[in-house]
Amino acid sequence: MTGAARFPALSGAVLAGGRSARMGADKWALRLNGRTLLELQAEKLRALGIRDVMLSGAGLPPLPGARVVPDEYEGRGPLAGLHACLRSARNPACLVVSVDVPLIPAEALAALCGAHRGGITVLCHGGAEEPLIAVYDASAAAVRAAAALLDSGRGAVRALGDALPRSRWDYTGPEDLLLNCNGPEDLDRARRLAGALPPDTM
Repeated sequence: MTGAARFPALSGAVLAGGRSARMGADKWALRLNGRTLLELQAEKLRALGIRDVMLSGAGLPPLPGARVVPDEYEGRGPLAGLHACLRSARNPACLVVSVDVPLIPAEALAALCGAHRGGITVLCHGGAEEPLIAVYDASAAAVRAAAALLDSGRGAVRALGDALPRSRWDYTGPEDLLLNCNGPEDLDRARRLAGALPPDTM
């Protein structure tokens, strides 16, 4: 990642739990440019200089320079994974990225990290927020807020933004690079797009 800022004081988390019914396979194990989606996202975090890289999801393989963090609330979706990673983070803030958005450029993640001033900083595009591409304070308050939502039966990560200070960072790059791989057709499109990207984009 040429010229990108580095963030050794941040932790990073790849949310890779769950099994997609539409995809018919674990998304993290799907391959793009010869690597799994899990490997791609973890490599982006390491390219940012993040030394504390966490992987959230059941049955994930070990990766160099990363550690698997188990959920305290099993089977409760992304919020449970986020809660576990914020609780386990070794730094004051944590960059979170979903495994199924494999084309997001590392440069965009660097800009998102640089915009964080506390609370939650969420990537926004076209007026929509992406709470699974965000920087979260890994504070006791954030962990308690996530646990309270899980205990109350509310499992949406978006609801955490109502409990903590939140700001938005506007992504202005190509919308195609925020493609969410939900089904086989999305993965096929991601592979076509990846083939046309410069080598250091992803």
